[in-house]
Amino acid sequence: MMARLSVTNWTRRRAELRHGLRIAAAGVLSFALAEVLALPQAYWAVFTAVLVVQASVGGSWKASVDRLAGTLLGAVYGAAVATLVPHDDALMTGVALAISLTPLALLAAFKPSYRVAPVTAVILLLGSAGATEGPLAAAVLRTIEVSLGGVVGMAVSLLLLPARAHALLGEAANRVLQHLAQLLTDLVAALIAPSDAKAVLARHDQVRLALTALENISDEAARERRFYLTDDADPEPVTRTLRRLRHDLVLIGRIAAEPLSRGLRERLADSLTGFGSVAAEFLRGIGWAFAERQSPPSLDALNVAMARVLADIEAVKGEERLIALSFALEQLQRNVKDLTRRAQEFARIREPAPEEPEP
Repeated sequence: MMARLSVTNWTRRRAELRHGLRIAAAGVLSFALAEVLALPQAYWAVFTAVLVVQASVGGSWKASVDRLAGTLLGAVYGAAVATLVPHDDALMTGVALAISLTPLALLAAFKPSYRVAPVTAVILLLGSAGATEGPLAAAVLRTIEVSLGGVVGMAVSLLLLPARAHALLGEAANRVLQHLAQLLTDLVAALIAPSDAKAVLARHDQVRLALTALENISDEAARERRFYLTDDADPEPVTRTLRRLRHDLVLIGRIAAEPLSRGLRERLADSLTGFGSVAAEFLRGIGWAFAERQSPPSLDALNVAMARVLADIEAVKGEERLIALSFALEQLQRNVKDLTRRAQEFARIREPAPEEPEP
Protein backbone atom coordinates (compact mmCIF):
# COMPACT_ATOMS: atom_id res chain seq x y z
CA MET A 1 0.00 0.00 0.00
CA MET A 2 2.76 2.44 0.98
CA ALA A 3 4.70 1.55 -2.18
CA ARG A 4 1.62 2.30 -4.31
CA LEU A 5 1.15 5.67 -2.60
CA SER A 6 4.83 6.47 -3.11
CA VAL A 7 4.63 5.69 -6.83
CA THR A 8 1.47 7.79 -7.14
CA ASN A 9 3.15 10.70 -5.40
CA TRP A 10 6.16 10.52 -7.72
CA THR A 11 3.82 10.39 -10.71
CA ARG A 12 2.03 13.53 -9.56
CA ARG A 13 5.42 15.23 -9.17
CA ARG A 14 6.66 14.31 -12.63
CA ALA A 15 6.74 17.98 -13.72
CA GLU A 16 9.05 18.85 -10.81
CA LEU A 17 11.22 15.78 -11.51
CA ARG A 18 11.62 16.75 -15.15
CA HIS A 19 12.46 20.32 -14.19
CA GLY A 20 15.13 19.12 -11.78
CA LEU A 21 16.65 16.84 -14.42
CA ARG A 22 16.76 19.70 -16.93
CA ILE A 23 18.56 21.95 -14.43
CA ALA A 24 21.14 19.28 -13.61
CA ALA A 25 21.74 18.45 -17.27
CA ALA A 26 22.12 22.13 -18.21
CA GLY A 27 24.65 22.75 -15.44
CA VAL A 28 26.81 19.72 -16.27
CA LEU A 29 26.70 20.30 -20.03
CA SER A 30 27.58 23.99 -19.75
CA PHE A 31 30.55 23.15 -17.51
CA ALA A 32 31.79 20.53 -19.98
CA LEU A 33 31.54 22.94 -22.93
CA ALA A 34 33.24 25.74 -21.00
CA GLU A 35 36.15 23.40 -20.21
CA VAL A 36 36.38 22.27 -23.83
CA LEU A 37 36.50 25.92 -24.93
CA ALA A 38 39.06 26.70 -22.19
CA LEU A 39 36.98 29.55 -20.77
CA PRO A 40 38.70 30.87 -17.62
CA GLN A 41 35.61 31.11 -15.38
CA ALA A 42 33.34 28.20 -16.29
CA TYR A 43 31.10 28.85 -13.29
CA TRP A 44 29.55 31.85 -15.08
CA ALA A 45 28.28 29.49 -17.76
CA VAL A 46 27.08 26.97 -15.13
CA PHE A 47 25.29 29.63 -13.03
CA THR A 48 23.61 31.04 -16.11
CA ALA A 49 22.46 27.65 -17.39
CA VAL A 50 21.05 26.70 -13.98
CA LEU A 51 19.21 30.01 -13.61
CA VAL A 52 17.94 30.04 -17.19
CA VAL A 53 16.18 26.66 -17.04
CA GLN A 54 12.64 27.46 -15.93
CA ALA A 55 9.49 25.37 -15.54
CA SER A 56 8.47 26.07 -19.15
CA VAL A 57 10.15 26.79 -22.47
CA GLY A 58 8.68 30.29 -22.52
CA GLY A 59 10.05 31.02 -19.05
CA SER A 60 13.49 29.73 -20.05
CA TRP A 61 13.49 31.94 -23.13
CA LYS A 62 12.77 35.06 -21.09
CA ALA A 63 15.34 34.17 -18.42
CA SER A 64 17.98 33.55 -21.09
CA VAL A 65 17.35 36.84 -22.89
CA ASP A 66 17.16 38.83 -19.63
CA ARG A 67 20.38 37.38 -18.26
CA LEU A 68 22.30 37.91 -21.49
CA ALA A 69 21.05 41.50 -21.84
CA GLY A 70 21.86 42.29 -18.21
CA THR A 71 25.31 40.72 -18.39
CA LEU A 72 26.15 42.47 -21.64
CA LEU A 73 25.09 45.86 -20.29
CA GLY A 74 26.88 45.34 -16.97
CA ALA A 75 30.02 44.07 -18.69
CA VAL A 76 30.24 46.94 -21.17
CA TYR A 77 29.51 49.65 -18.60
CA GLY A 78 31.66 48.05 -15.91
CA ALA A 79 34.58 47.69 -18.32
CA ALA A 80 34.25 51.34 -19.37
CA VAL A 81 34.30 52.52 -15.74
CA ALA A 82 37.21 50.21 -14.85
CA THR A 83 39.17 51.55 -17.84
CA LEU A 84 38.41 55.26 -17.45
CA VAL A 85 38.37 55.64 -13.64
CA PRO A 86 41.67 54.84 -11.86
CA HIS A 87 41.06 52.64 -8.81
CA ASP A 88 44.44 51.85 -7.34
CA ASP A 89 43.43 52.59 -3.72
CA ALA A 90 40.37 52.03 -1.56
CA LEU A 91 39.04 55.58 -1.99
CA MET A 92 39.13 55.56 -5.78
CA THR A 93 37.79 52.01 -5.85
CA GLY A 94 34.82 53.25 -3.82
CA VAL A 95 34.31 56.11 -6.26
CA ALA A 96 34.48 53.76 -9.25
CA LEU A 97 32.08 51.39 -7.49
CA ALA A 98 29.57 54.21 -6.92
CA ILE A 99 29.83 55.28 -10.56
CA SER A 100 29.28 51.68 -11.67
CA LEU A 101 26.48 50.79 -9.31
CA THR A 102 24.30 53.89 -9.18
CA PRO A 103 22.91 54.00 -12.75
CA LEU A 104 22.77 50.20 -13.11
CA ALA A 105 21.02 49.76 -9.76
CA LEU A 106 18.45 52.40 -10.69
CA LEU A 107 17.89 50.71 -14.04
CA ALA A 108 17.44 47.33 -12.32
CA ALA A 109 14.96 48.88 -9.88
CA PHE A 110 12.80 50.16 -12.73
CA LYS A 111 13.41 47.19 -15.06
CA PRO A 112 13.95 43.96 -13.08
CA SER A 113 15.01 42.13 -16.24
CA TYR A 114 18.36 43.97 -15.92
CA ARG A 115 18.97 42.99 -12.29
CA VAL A 116 22.12 41.03 -13.20
CA ALA A 117 23.75 44.15 -14.73
CA PRO A 118 24.99 45.73 -11.46
CA VAL A 119 26.26 42.34 -10.25
CA THR A 120 28.30 41.89 -13.42
CA ALA A 121 29.76 45.40 -13.16
CA VAL A 122 30.78 44.85 -9.52
CA ILE A 123 32.46 41.53 -10.31
CA LEU A 124 34.41 43.11 -13.17
CA LEU A 125 35.51 45.97 -10.93
CA LEU A 126 36.34 44.10 -7.74
CA GLY A 127 37.04 40.56 -8.95
CA SER A 128 40.59 39.30 -9.28
CA ALA A 129 39.99 38.18 -12.86
CA GLY A 130 39.38 41.75 -13.98
CA ALA A 131 42.80 42.75 -12.66
CA THR A 132 44.67 39.90 -14.36
CA GLU A 133 42.73 39.77 -17.63
CA GLY A 134 42.14 43.49 -18.05
CA PRO A 135 38.67 45.10 -18.03
CA LEU A 136 37.99 44.75 -21.76
CA ALA A 137 39.08 41.13 -21.99
CA ALA A 138 37.17 40.30 -18.81
CA ALA A 139 34.02 41.89 -20.23
CA VAL A 140 34.32 39.90 -23.45
CA LEU A 141 35.03 36.62 -21.65
CA ARG A 142 32.15 37.05 -19.16
CA THR A 143 29.77 37.78 -22.02
CA ILE A 144 30.92 34.65 -23.85
CA GLU A 145 30.54 32.52 -20.71
CA VAL A 146 27.08 33.84 -19.97
CA SER A 147 26.05 33.44 -23.59
CA LEU A 148 27.22 29.82 -23.52
CA GLY A 149 25.20 29.14 -20.38
CA GLY A 150 22.13 30.81 -21.86
CA VAL A 151 22.34 28.84 -25.10
CA VAL A 152 22.85 25.55 -23.23
CA GLY A 153 19.98 26.28 -20.84
CA MET A 154 17.66 27.16 -23.71
CA ALA A 155 18.68 24.10 -25.73
CA VAL A 156 18.12 21.78 -22.77
CA SER A 157 14.71 23.36 -22.12
CA LEU A 158 13.73 22.76 -25.75
CA LEU A 159 15.16 19.26 -26.22
CA LEU A 160 15.25 17.44 -22.86
CA LEU A 161 11.78 16.55 -21.56
CA PRO A 162 10.44 19.95 -22.71
CA ALA A 163 7.59 21.50 -20.72
CA ARG A 164 5.40 23.78 -22.80
CA ALA A 165 3.73 26.62 -20.96
CA HIS A 166 0.36 25.64 -22.44
CA ALA A 167 0.42 22.38 -20.47
CA LEU A 168 1.16 24.33 -17.31
CA LEU A 169 -1.57 26.79 -18.30
CA GLY A 170 -4.19 24.04 -18.25
CA GLU A 171 -3.12 22.94 -14.78
CA ALA A 172 -3.08 26.54 -13.53
CA ALA A 173 -6.56 27.18 -14.98
CA ASN A 174 -7.77 24.05 -13.22
CA ARG A 175 -6.46 25.35 -9.88
CA VAL A 176 -8.26 28.66 -10.39
CA LEU A 177 -11.52 26.89 -11.26
CA GLN A 178 -11.35 24.54 -8.28
CA HIS A 179 -10.99 27.57 -5.99
CA LEU A 180 -13.79 29.40 -7.82
CA ALA A 181 -16.07 26.36 -7.36
CA GLN A 182 -15.48 26.32 -3.61
CA LEU A 183 -15.90 30.08 -3.37
CA LEU A 184 -19.22 29.95 -5.25
CA THR A 185 -20.45 27.22 -2.88
CA ASP A 186 -19.56 29.40 0.11
CA LEU A 187 -21.21 32.51 -1.37
CA VAL A 188 -24.48 30.72 -2.17
CA ALA A 189 -24.52 29.36 1.38
CA ALA A 190 -23.91 32.90 2.69
CA LEU A 191 -27.06 34.11 0.90
CA ILE A 192 -29.12 31.59 2.86
CA ALA A 193 -27.44 31.56 6.28
CA PRO A 194 -24.85 33.61 8.22
CA SER A 195 -21.29 32.82 7.10
CA ASP A 196 -17.75 33.13 8.41
CA ALA A 197 -16.54 36.36 6.78
CA LYS A 198 -12.86 35.51 7.41
CA ALA A 199 -13.23 32.12 5.73
CA VAL A 200 -14.91 33.69 2.69
CA LEU A 201 -12.15 36.32 2.50
CA ALA A 202 -9.56 33.55 2.62
CA ARG A 203 -11.32 31.89 -0.33
CA HIS A 204 -11.10 35.13 -2.29
CA ASP A 205 -7.37 35.32 -1.51
CA GLN A 206 -6.87 31.77 -2.78
CA VAL A 207 -8.56 32.66 -6.04
CA ARG A 208 -6.49 35.83 -6.39
CA LEU A 209 -3.19 34.00 -5.83
CA ALA A 210 -4.13 31.20 -8.23
CA LEU A 211 -5.14 33.76 -10.84
CA THR A 212 -1.83 35.62 -10.46
CA ALA A 213 0.05 32.36 -11.04
CA LEU A 214 -2.12 31.71 -14.10
CA GLU A 215 -1.35 35.15 -15.51
CA ASN A 216 2.40 34.54 -15.14
CA ILE A 217 2.14 31.22 -16.98
CA SER A 218 -0.07 32.86 -19.60
CA ASP A 219 2.71 35.38 -20.28
CA GLU A 220 5.16 32.50 -20.80
CA ALA A 221 2.72 30.73 -23.13
CA ALA A 222 2.23 33.94 -25.12
CA ARG A 223 6.01 34.27 -25.39
CA GLU A 224 6.25 30.74 -26.80
CA ARG A 225 3.71 31.69 -29.47
CA ARG A 226 5.47 34.95 -30.24
CA PHE A 227 8.77 33.19 -30.94
CA TYR A 228 7.13 30.30 -32.81
CA LEU A 229 8.00 27.76 -30.11
CA THR A 230 4.43 26.42 -30.20
CA ASP A 231 1.33 26.57 -32.37
CA ASP A 232 -1.14 26.34 -29.49
CA ALA A 233 -4.10 28.68 -29.06
CA ASP A 234 -3.68 32.20 -27.69
CA PRO A 235 -3.69 31.89 -23.87
CA GLU A 236 -5.00 35.39 -23.19
CA PRO A 237 -8.72 34.62 -23.75
CA VAL A 238 -8.56 31.89 -21.08
CA THR A 239 -6.99 34.24 -18.54
CA ARG A 240 -9.35 37.08 -19.46
CA THR A 241 -12.46 34.91 -19.07
CA LEU A 242 -11.35 33.55 -15.70
CA ARG A 243 -10.74 37.12 -14.54
CA ARG A 244 -14.31 37.96 -15.49
CA LEU A 245 -15.61 34.93 -13.59
CA ARG A 246 -13.73 36.07 -10.53
CA HIS A 247 -15.27 39.54 -10.85
CA ASP A 248 -18.73 37.94 -11.05
CA LEU A 249 -18.09 36.13 -7.78
CA VAL A 250 -16.73 39.29 -6.18
CA LEU A 251 -20.06 40.97 -7.04
CA ILE A 252 -22.03 38.02 -5.66
CA GLY A 253 -19.85 38.18 -2.55
CA ARG A 254 -20.83 41.78 -1.92
CA ILE A 255 -24.48 40.83 -2.22
CA ALA A 256 -23.93 37.87 0.12
CA ALA A 257 -22.23 39.94 2.81
CA GLU A 258 -25.45 39.40 4.79
CA PRO A 259 -28.04 36.66 4.32
CA LEU A 260 -31.27 37.45 2.50
CA SER A 261 -34.32 38.25 4.59
CA ARG A 262 -36.19 35.32 6.10
CA GLY A 263 -39.05 35.52 3.61
CA LEU A 264 -36.71 35.60 0.63
CA ARG A 265 -34.67 32.71 2.00
CA GLU A 266 -37.79 30.59 2.24
CA ARG A 267 -38.73 31.42 -1.35
CA LEU A 268 -35.27 31.08 -2.90
CA ALA A 269 -33.37 28.55 -0.76
CA ASP A 270 -34.14 25.50 -2.91
CA SER A 271 -33.32 27.06 -6.26
CA LEU A 272 -30.20 28.83 -4.91
CA THR A 273 -28.90 25.64 -3.31
CA GLY A 274 -29.57 23.64 -6.45
CA PHE A 275 -27.87 26.24 -8.62
CA GLY A 276 -24.84 26.45 -6.30
CA SER A 277 -24.36 22.68 -6.37
CA VAL A 278 -24.69 22.36 -10.15
CA ALA A 279 -22.53 25.43 -10.88
CA ALA A 280 -19.74 24.28 -8.54
CA GLU A 281 -19.77 20.83 -10.13
CA PHE A 282 -19.56 22.40 -13.60
CA LEU A 283 -16.61 24.62 -12.60
CA ARG A 284 -14.75 21.64 -11.19
CA GLY A 285 -15.49 19.62 -14.31
CA ILE A 286 -14.33 22.27 -16.75
CA GLY A 287 -11.23 22.76 -14.59
CA TRP A 288 -10.28 19.12 -15.11
CA ALA A 289 -11.09 19.53 -18.80
CA PHE A 290 -8.45 22.28 -19.00
CA ALA A 291 -5.92 20.19 -17.08
CA GLU A 292 -6.44 17.14 -19.31
CA ARG A 293 -7.11 19.11 -22.52
CA GLN A 294 -10.42 17.32 -22.95
CA SER A 295 -13.89 18.35 -24.04
CA PRO A 296 -15.64 20.56 -21.44
CA PRO A 297 -18.75 19.28 -19.65
CA SER A 298 -22.21 20.06 -20.99
CA LEU A 299 -23.87 23.32 -20.02
CA ASP A 300 -27.38 21.79 -20.02
CA ALA A 301 -27.70 21.12 -16.28
CA LEU A 302 -26.23 24.51 -15.40
CA ASN A 303 -28.56 26.32 -17.80
CA VAL A 304 -31.59 24.58 -16.26
CA ALA A 305 -30.50 25.45 -12.70
CA MET A 306 -29.72 29.03 -13.74
CA ALA A 307 -33.10 29.45 -15.47
CA ARG A 308 -34.88 28.20 -12.35
CA VAL A 309 -33.12 30.52 -9.93
CA LEU A 310 -33.52 33.54 -12.23
CA ALA A 311 -37.22 32.79 -12.63
CA ASP A 312 -37.65 32.54 -8.84
CA ILE A 313 -35.84 35.84 -8.35
CA GLU A 314 -37.99 37.49 -11.02
CA ALA A 315 -41.13 36.18 -9.32
CA VAL A 316 -40.11 37.64 -5.95
CA LYS A 317 -38.77 41.04 -7.09
CA GLY A 318 -38.92 43.83 -4.55
CA GLU A 319 -35.53 43.92 -2.84
CA GLU A 320 -32.74 45.87 -4.54
CA ARG A 321 -30.18 43.20 -3.74
CA LEU A 322 -32.13 40.71 -5.83
CA ILE A 323 -31.80 42.94 -8.90
CA ALA A 324 -28.03 43.01 -8.39
CA LEU A 325 -27.98 39.25 -7.79
CA SER A 326 -29.93 38.60 -10.98
CA PHE A 327 -27.51 40.79 -12.95
CA ALA A 328 -24.48 39.02 -11.44
CA LEU A 329 -25.91 35.59 -12.25
CA GLU A 330 -26.66 36.59 -15.84
CA GLN A 331 -23.09 37.86 -16.21
CA LEU A 332 -21.84 34.61 -14.73
CA GLN A 333 -23.88 32.61 -17.23
CA ARG A 334 -22.44 34.55 -20.18
CA ASN A 335 -18.89 34.18 -18.94
CA VAL A 336 -19.30 30.46 -18.26
CA LYS A 337 -20.52 30.01 -21.83
CA ASP A 338 -17.48 31.90 -23.07
CA LEU A 339 -15.25 29.74 -20.84
CA THR A 340 -16.68 26.64 -22.51
CA ARG A 341 -15.57 27.99 -25.90
CA ARG A 342 -12.14 28.73 -24.47
CA ALA A 343 -11.89 25.15 -23.18
CA GLN A 344 -12.81 23.82 -26.63
CA GLU A 345 -10.12 25.98 -28.22
CA PHE A 346 -7.60 24.87 -25.62
CA ALA A 347 -8.41 21.21 -26.31
CA ARG A 348 -8.42 21.95 -30.06
CA ILE A 349 -12.02 20.87 -30.43
CA ARG A 350 -13.84 22.59 -33.25
CA GLU A 351 -17.38 23.72 -32.61
CA PRO A 352 -19.88 22.07 -34.96
CA ALA A 353 -20.93 24.26 -37.86
CA PRO A 354 -24.53 25.50 -37.63
CA GLU A 355 -26.94 23.43 -39.68
CA GLU A 356 -28.28 25.12 -42.76
CA PRO A 357 -32.07 25.37 -42.92
CA GLU A 358 -33.74 23.06 -45.34
CA PRO A 359 -35.04 24.77 -48.51
